[in-house]
Amino acid sequence: MKSKFIFSIAGVIILAGAVFLTVLLMKNQPQAQKKQKQESSMYVKAQKVVNEPVESAISHQGRFSSYETVTLSAEVNGRIMQGKTAFKEGEQFNKGDLLIRIYDDDIKASLTASRSNFLQKLSTILPDLKIDFPEEYNKWNVFFNSIEVHAPLPQLPEILSDQEQVFMSSKGILSEYYSISSQEINLNKYKIYAPFDGSFRDIQRQTGAVAGMGAVLATIVRSDRMEMVVPVPPEDAKWVEPGISVTITGEDTYTASGSVSRVAGFVDETTQTVKVYVKYIPKGKQAFKIGEFAVATFDIEKQVKGIKIPREALINEKEVYVIKNNRLQLKKVTTKRKLPDHVIISGLDDGEIVVNESLVDISEGDKVKIK
Repeated sequence: MKSKFIFSIAGVIILAGAVFLTVLLMKNQPQAQKKQKQESSMYVKAQKVVNEPVESAISHQGRFSSYETVTLSAEVNGRIMQGKTAFKEGEQFNKGDLLIRIYDDDIKASLTASRSNFLQKLSTILPDLKIDFPEEYNKWNVFFNSIEVHAPLPQLPEILSDQEQVFMSSKGILSEYYSISSQEINLNKYKIYAPFDGSFRDIQRQTGAVAGMGAVLATIVRSDRMEMVVPVPPEDAKWVEPGISVTITGEDTYTASGSVSRVAGFVDETTQTVKVYVKYIPKGKQAFKIGEFAVATFDIEKQVKGIKIPREALINEKEVYVIKNNRLQLKKVTTKRKLPDHVIISGLDDGEIVVNESLVDISEGDKVKIK
């Protein structure tokens, strides 16, 4: 019994010694040093800032339209007759060509009869004029002899006295003269002549059809002068003025010249752009056509002082990354001009290093290296 007690005490002492020794060994064992985090550097494209005048040509796409589009309507009733040019869509014509003729033979015959009656009436008063107004006889006789029944009436002689006017009015000369003049004006409405070089765009009535007064006959477009409508952002539109030269480039690299005719004084609500109208005179077979798209480059003489960087390097339209002590730093800038692929900015000091590319998964303060 005594021996068991002794063995128990010895076991406890041995166990306590083993625990003490283990703890002692752990304290004296050198601890593994924590590895320091290695900070990596990203390579970026950058350029040195040199503020200087930068050429800032403006280029935007536009579409050609006719300078004039006219809707032809009938002012009289009658059957549509063939003019000099075929009354067909796409048919071209020159200024002054007879486009549409409405049957007018009956109107001409009626007008000839009216002139003949007027001539007869005038002949009956000439003897009275010679007696009552001898000083005025000669001018009325010349007027009488110059009248032709198949031609418009000549200018009415000037009436110099009240007595002469009363005499002519009482004989019905004045009323009949102005009645015939009105018929002659109306006869002109039976023929429609081309006001410019152009072509038929839409045909609403065919040759041989009867046109009623006010009926739409066709739509014509001018082809010897066109306009290019170019939507321009407001920040670019402020640089464009009427009269400046424009270089127009088509898809097949064909180029032509034009000039700004006018600039809209408002911003289009749907596109948030300002419409610029470019005058263009087509020349040759390669000339641009109505409805065609092209790029207009405006010859802007004004230069902008600053630095040009790619558009993607601009952050939130107002900041860029500069590199100081090999670390990125955001800096506010002012956009002076927007170009198709670049922007011209100011607000940076000469000698600074500005990033000129778009950066992903990186933020201010990160360490970088210049490519």
